[in-house]
Amino acid sequence: METILTIKNLTKKFGYLTAVKDLSFTINKGNVYGILGPNGSGKSTTLGIVLNVVNKTSGEFSWFNGSVSTHEALKKVGAIIENPNFYPYMTAYQNLKLVCKIKGVDYSKIDEKLAIVGLLERKDSKFSNYSLGMKQRLAIASALLNDPEILILDEPTNGLDPQGIHQIRTLIKKIASEGTTILLASHLLDEVEKVCSHVVVLRKGEKLYSGRVDEMISSHGFFELKSEQHEALASFLQNNPNFLSVKQEGELITAFLKEPMDAATFNKLLFDNGITLSHLVKRKESLEEQFLKLTDTI
Repeated sequence: METILTIKNLTKKFGYLTAVKDLSFTINKGNVYGILGPNGSGKSTTLGIVLNVVNKTSGEFSWFNGSVSTHEALKKVGAIIENPNFYPYMTAYQNLKLVCKIKGVDYSKIDEKLAIVGLLERKDSKFSNYSLGMKQRLAIASALLNDPEILILDEPTNGLDPQGIHQIRTLIKKIASEGTTILLASHLLDEVEKVCSHVVVLRKGEKLYSGRVDEMISSHGFFELKSEQHEALASFLQNNPNFLSVKQEGELITAFLKEPMDAATFNKLLFDNGITLSHLVKRKESLEEQFLKLTDTI
């Protein structure tokens, strides 16, 4: 699989503050990667470093297996790391013509990219008349003008209303389905779960997890249980090697599975041990629950 970006032991310090600490991960072609973390976790700083707008303190990164310089590599990158910045009195088409001049791209690309983001019919409207969501989509069109191999987005749905958020997420999926690798930074768990195939979880500049989203939430799940024989049930679960942990809140017992087990098998196991249940629900841990588990470790 072709490697787009490799980051090794990257560190960035601002005086006494360490914004990124010994960070390593790899981005391969054809996936949608999310850098997930709360505000101040180092997401934007990491993007700034690989885009050559922030100087690293130590560590290294390389684009396209290190086959080209960072300057040359960035010609194959499209990025939006700040709020869309266009001339308000000019139309969308006129603004993109300026971007084409700067990037050395033929004007014929403009209509093509406006069509992708759903703004072709509004190309002659002034930027000042665009909604926030339309402005964000125009920025994405601008970033796509040079047919980048990777598109980098920093908090792409920030400040948008629900309709705007849905439009941007749908657009990201569409662009990715056509072969463009995408790297986005977000503090929204819902965004990463719905859009990304891979995730890097950061907190205070440190990596807590890196891998596929579906593998992060591929725990065997947990049972929510109630029984009139509460003490016997709790004792049985705590001494059973099939469970990682057991949590009690009032009458409700939550038992986290170490191995796969369906509800019917589990119910029979308890019945055979003289325990009957008044409540049995099997659930899967969400990305949010996994994220909270990870961030609670720091």
